[in-house]
Amino acid sequence: MPDFVLYGAPLSPFVRKVQAVLHHTRAEYDFEEIDIASMPDWFLEISPARRIPVLRDKTVGTHGIAGTIADSSSICVFLDRRFNAGLFGDDPFHAGRFALFEEYADTVLAVTGGMKLFRPIMFPLFAGKEPDLDTAKKTWNEKLPKLLDYLETSLNGKSFFVGDRYSLADIAVGAQMAFIDLVAGLPDADRWPSLAKHTMTMKTQPGFVENLAACQGKLSGYLKSKYDLS
Repeated sequence: MPDFVLYGAPLSPFVRKVQAVLHHTRAEYDFEEIDIASMPDWFLEISPARRIPVLRDKTVGTHGIAGTIADSSSICVFLDRRFNAGLFGDDPFHAGRFALFEEYADTVLAVTGGMKLFRPIMFPLFAGKEPDLDTAKKTWNEKLPKLLDYLETSLNGKSFFVGDRYSLADIAVGAQMAFIDLVAGLPDADRWPSLAKHTMTMKTQPGFVENLAACQGKLSGYLKSKYDLS
C-alpha cells in the first residue's frame, strides 16, 4: 500500500507540479480526484484555503487533518526533504532562484495562462456554451508575450532555468506552460526557441506524461483541437 494519497484534479497545473515531484522521487501514491466545483466537507477540513492539491502521508495520519499538507509549494518542500530529491539544489543562492521561478510560475504565469486564457476557453465549453475567445486572444497576444520573454531570457539557450540542473523551477514553469499548451499550443519556437524546447522536454518527464494523458481524457469531449489565438 502506498504511503501517500494525493487529492486533486488532473487539469490543475499545481496538481501536475506535485505529481511530477512525486514521480521524480519515485514515491508510490494513490490519487483521489476532487470535484473542485463541489468540494466535500471532509476535504474542506484538510484544505483551509479551499484549493487543490492536498497530500496525505499515511505514516503520519490516515484520517482528518492528521498527516496532510495543503498547498503545492509546501508539498514540494516536504517531498524534497523527505526523499532528499535535490530539487532545490545545494547552493543557497540557487535555492533562492529555484523558489523565485516557482513563485513566478504559481502566481504571474498561473493567473495569466490559467485565469485569463485556459478558463475563458474551457469553462464555457464545460457549461455547454461558446468559449470567450476575445479574452483568450487578448491574453495570448497582449499579456502573455512579455511573460514568455522573461522566461526565454532567463533560459538564455540553456536546458534548465537555474544552475544547469533539473529543479523545481523547471517543474513549476513546465506545469503552467503545459496548461497553456493544452488549449493553445506551444509558444512560437521562432520567438521563444528555448522556452518552446523546454516545454516540449518537460512534457516528456515522469509525472507530466501521466498527468497530461489524464487531461486529454478530460478534455476530449469538449476540445476538438487547440485554438489558434493569433
